[in-house]
Amino acid sequence: MRITLSSFFVLIFAVSVSAQQSVTRSFNEGTKLAQGGDFEKALSSYHAALNDAERVRADNDFLARLHYNLGVCEYQLKRSEKAVDEFHLAIKMKGGNYSRALYALGMAESARENWPEARLAFLESLRLERTNGEAWYDLGFAYLQEGDFANAEAAFRNSIIYKCIDSAWSHNNVGVFLTFRGEFSSAEKEFETALKLSGGRLVQARSNLEYCRARKRTDSGMVARTGLQLKAKD
Repeated sequence: MRITLSSFFVLIFAVSVSAQQSVTRSFNEGTKLAQGGDFEKALSSYHAALNDAERVRADNDFLARLHYNLGVCEYQLKRSEKAVDEFHLAIKMKGGNYSRALYALGMAESARENWPEARLAFLESLRLERTNGEAWYDLGFAYLQEGDFANAEAAFRNSIIYKCIDSAWSHNNVGVFLTFRGEFSSAEKEFETALKLSGGRLVQARSNLEYCRARKRTDSGMVARTGLQLKAKD
């Protein structure tokens, strides 16, 4: 899973030492629990930090990070609707300029299969951070689900340029689009690169490579089913 927690940072508001220590303690406790995979308990700690932070009128940057982390926990617990709400709050606190939360919003909307909203969130994230290869990859998948193959291919190509961790899958998917157009030689190169990057483990790329080499003009849907799929997040 490529959505990561936001770290604690120096509070930029005037509060008593004890109040600040309480917020810090709850935030750090939540982060430790989340990193250990106990997201339910992490939520309790983050909510405690949020209550204290609101009581002492914490600045919006800090509240944005808290809502973002709450969203990450909800996402990990497969409560996508709650995650979406938290990410929206985080983005609002930053005046719409929170690339990490926008990307996370796109992932949460993808989990809900709300592809138009996922696409918009990824595009906004990329407006702020164009070199985010992960956002390009997931934008490509959103376009794919909407049937916009031209933009999907362009997004997968950008994910390669910006070194997405799923570059093997990106090469595979670009190869599929090339296969659809009958550009078998170019497609073979993409599938070969996908296999190389995956250490030979990407069976879809191997299957698609064999298809291209055989030049069999059979049902192209077979290639789509084996080649174009979102890699499960770690």
